[in-house]
Amino acid sequence: MPRRIDPEVAVAIMRAAGLEPLEPYPGANVAWNCRCVKNEHKVAPTFTSVRIGTSSGCRHCGRAASGERRRAAGRERAEADMRAAGFEPLEPYPGAAVRWRCRHVACGRTVHPRLFKIRAGVGGCRACAGRAPVDPAVAEAEMRAIGMEPLEPFPGRVRDPWKCRCARCGHIGTPTLNNIRRGQGGCYACARCVR
Repeated sequence: MPRRIDPEVAVAIMRAAGLEPLEPYPGANVAWNCRCVKNEHKVAPTFTSVRIGTSSGCRHCGRAASGERRRAAGRERAEADMRAAGFEPLEPYPGAAVRWRCRHVACGRTVHPRLFKIRAGVGGCRACAGRAPVDPAVAEAEMRAIGMEPLEPFPGRVRDPWKCRCARCGHIGTPTLNNIRRGQGGCYACARCVR
């Protein structure tokens, strides 16, 4: 036979959970009309659900607490993603699509990237864009793949002009590796002939 709960003990447990009973103790598994001390909402949890912790008692407070736990987990992951990309957050996480004030670890500048762009591999520090080190052998292979033969060593940055000769027409030009990677052709003379 189940053990009977002392009504005074039940009331004390409900009050400790932030609920003020509005009626006498009805039984362990019967909805008990109460008022949430925090937000004044009327709720009706069972004593058992509050006692064993499956319910906070107030569904409004429970939802708010659940949402805060999800947001906290999202904040931790967001900060970890930003740090992994080389940015130190300088303010609390504002949301994935909102500009987030951070310090770019590589150059020390204060920047405002959006987390969703960082996660997509885009964005970050505009001042450092195009300055990432590129292997000269890879750069030369990319130029040769589009029919341009480098006439001088790789200049070191993807946005710097690079003197090359077109293997098709022999024209000497100065395309940038950045433009090549964007899909632009390397030879201005050949591009004019195609029109």
